[in-house]
Amino acid sequence: MADAKSMTSRLVHSSSWDEFWATYGPRLSGCFFGLIAVRIWTQCCIYDRYVATDSGVLTIASNLVRVALIAALVLAFWRIPLSNKVRRVMEWLSVTAMTLCAACLLAQTEFADAPLTSIAAVLGALGIVWGGGMWIEFFDRLDEGEALIYTFGCLGTSAFLGLFLGTIPQVAVFAVGLFMPTLSFVSLKQAQDQLDERRAVIPEPVRDAAYDSEPKSRFACLLMGLALLEFALGVARGFPNGLSIPLSFSMQAAHQLIVFAMSVAVVFWVLVRGRRLSFSALWWLEVALMVAGVVLIVSSDLFELGAMLITVSNTFMLGILWYTVYDFSRHSRIPSYIVLGVVWAVHLLPRELGRYLMFLWGPHVAQSVLAVAALVCLISLSMAVVMRNCQPMRPFFAAFGASRWREERLRAAVRIDARMEACGAEADEAPICENFGHDRHDVAVTHNEDEAHMKCEPALRADLRSRCDALQERFGLTDRERDMAWYLAQGRSKSAISQELHLSENTVKGYTRSMYSKLCIHSKQELIDFLEGD
Repeated sequence: MADAKSMTSRLVHSSSWDEFWATYGPRLSGCFFGLIAVRIWTQCCIYDRYVATDSGVLTIASNLVRVALIAALVLAFWRIPLSNKVRRVMEWLSVTAMTLCAACLLAQTEFADAPLTSIAAVLGALGIVWGGGMWIEFFDRLDEGEALIYTFGCLGTSAFLGLFLGTIPQVAVFAVGLFMPTLSFVSLKQAQDQLDERRAVIPEPVRDAAYDSEPKSRFACLLMGLALLEFALGVARGFPNGLSIPLSFSMQAAHQLIVFAMSVAVVFWVLVRGRRLSFSALWWLEVALMVAGVVLIVSSDLFELGAMLITVSNTFMLGILWYTVYDFSRHSRIPSYIVLGVVWAVHLLPRELGRYLMFLWGPHVAQSVLAVAALVCLISLSMAVVMRNCQPMRPFFAAFGASRWREERLRAAVRIDARMEACGAEADEAPICENFGHDRHDVAVTHNEDEAHMKCEPALRADLRSRCDALQERFGLTDRERDMAWYLAQGRSKSAISQELHLSENTVKGYTRSMYSKLCIHSKQELIDFLEGD
């Protein structure tokens, strides 16, 4: 194992190659990429190696059974958490079902008259629900940077390896599928053991409940937008006659290589360049791919290109959804497997319903421009639903702000010392060192918050007030929420604030929680750092 100094780095948002490698290089482990095996299996056994947009009825049937099982599991474990015994049983059943699915498909190549494909569809659906879902509990134990690497690293690598699946005989593909469930299971166990071993060196991130105070309607709105986009995606995958759209090898290769390049680009952009990761930008990218694909499938000359872009959109969506589930779960008390189940059901059900609709109705539609127009409308509506007041007050992927954020935090102590000197305040005498603290552990801080008041001249107080006003305008704080920021930054306790404003302490706590949520912070110290870094 790497030395403790390099392993204990708590930096999440690296901004150069040297910084990235120093932070994450010592932690890399091959078994952490075990989710690749699950993706390879799905390409082998459910999506026909992506030699077409899907496997037609086999894909539809597998995913509808999958949704039914997800719904049953979510209902079963919504109130009663999964026990370790139940987990072990589900893990073995999943590995067995996935392996038998590949075996049935392999046998079908020899026994053409046997109904093995239908059996494989059911087995595959039963296996993949927990066979893939069990990995989310491993991701729960990673920080945001590592989770980003393994989410898009697994997606990109599996896409690159999937490129070769289209070049080998189908019998060999199913043979590969036989080994993938066991490989995934063994990798997961090794990965969990390694996390246990390194826990003393790299403390696992602590889960908070930042999203639990959000209105439930906000997340219902996001799920509705996802459902609309997925329904349009399902219709597009079977357009125009309800059959799977075959892809030539060049288009298969383009699909896999584009997904690989996009996955690498996400990690490079965020952890090497130190740039912001935006949920909205990723959603816009999905919509752009969908719209381009839908428009191109109308053209007979560019039909296959459009089908390829639609397939790229479908594949890259997996990475976005997986990382969003991880990010939400890290900031909610809802178990991650419940969150994953709900999101994946919304991901699959509308898509397969749209796909089945084209299977039934498609032969009568042909190259209908009206159908394409309806698809574009659905995509636009999904965009409107997601972007209109539906995103949470703590943005998704908030750990990856602009690279300037970290630099400003490092400069904050220097700036406050300069202003304190200008005001004639000494750092070792004024409680303002707590009020504007910046990881300065050498400063003695008073612990009597009720007596903590600003020890600075009016210029510094006016500067703090202007910063709070700017914060209100930038993040949409109410007047009361701005007041909470103002008093807390002065070192006031909640009880002191309640007396000052003639409010109950519970009301003050409520305003404070709301203000923290909008600023994506969780403590007074983070508020102070925020004001200094703003």
